[in-house]
Amino acid sequence: MSTANEKKDFGELLDSQYNWPADYLFKFIVNTEFKQQLIKLFEPHKVIEKPSSQGKYVSITARVLMNSAQEVMDLYEKASKIETVISL
Repeated sequence: MSTANEKKDFGELLDSQYNWPADYLFKFIVNTEFKQQLIKLFEPHKVIEKPSSQGKYVSITARVLMNSAQEVMDLYEKASKIETVISL
């Protein structure tokens, strides 16, 4: 998320679709070299890993109980700082 308006819009969208606290499903794709950095963000929650056909990338899925839209956005912000990560 790059602008304050985009963040505000995303937060409003989340608030309109979820009653907090709620389970939120995170999905990312990342180069296998950086997957542990991403997985660490979700500790101690269960993470599902699925490697790409050639093993260069891995999809990461985690369902996490979040207390607010802001918590969701904060986690996306942390994930965005990891090299090669793509949010789905």
